[in-house]
Amino acid sequence: MRKLLWVLFVAGSLGGCKKEEAPTPVRDLAGAAADTGPEEALAEEGVEDGKPYVLTQAKLDAYVGYQRKVLDAYAAMSKQLQVVQARAAAPGNDPGLSDSMKAIESKAEAEANARREGGLTEEDVNRIGGVVTDVITQRHMAAMLDLAGELQKLEAMQARLKPEQQKELAPQIETMRQRVQETEKLVVVRKQHGDANVDLVLTREQELMRNYQDMLRSFGGKAQ
Repeated sequence: MRKLLWVLFVAGSLGGCKKEEAPTPVRDLAGAAADTGPEEALAEEGVEDGKPYVLTQAKLDAYVGYQRKVLDAYAAMSKQLQVVQARAAAPGNDPGLSDSMKAIESKAEAEANARREGGLTEEDVNRIGGVVTDVITQRHMAAMLDLAGELQKLEAMQARLKPEQQKELAPQIETMRQRVQETEKLVVVRKQHGDANVDLVLTREQELMRNYQDMLRSFGGKAQ
């Protein structure tokens, strides 16, 4: 019962909020800066000077490859930093900051090269990243919570209650049912980024979801 009530709460939050702020690792993978000003915020919202970003199949395909190269660059940097830390821990060794900075600079250079090789501008990376992040994070969360499955359980539980208890629970079930529909159809994301952009991202959902899950594992998160 507690789990079902928790899912009710999360479903309301997931469907009702305009946009959840993505965790730092997601923003890093998307190519956005950690601290954004007004212009960058507009870019993340999918608009600049009032004009929506128009995603194309070619740019999306390039971005998928860019994401994978960024992940590889991050993994390489992590290994280099681990080596630096191991050296620093050894008696008599003091590698200083130079080796660490080289690892970080190497990652930044690899990212820039991956972007150029894909024919993407920095604006492309930020704007595509905004659409991809919103679509994939919501799809991932919906899959983890299994809102549709939990709704079925809640409806089955309601059927076993007394009539007056069923009536009390009915508004919550209806709210959850609406949230499930909104989440499955990505209603909020579509309003923000447009149907064409969202539908295009969904054509590469499998690869983008794999990249997202690999990113979560890289940053110590849980991926399912």
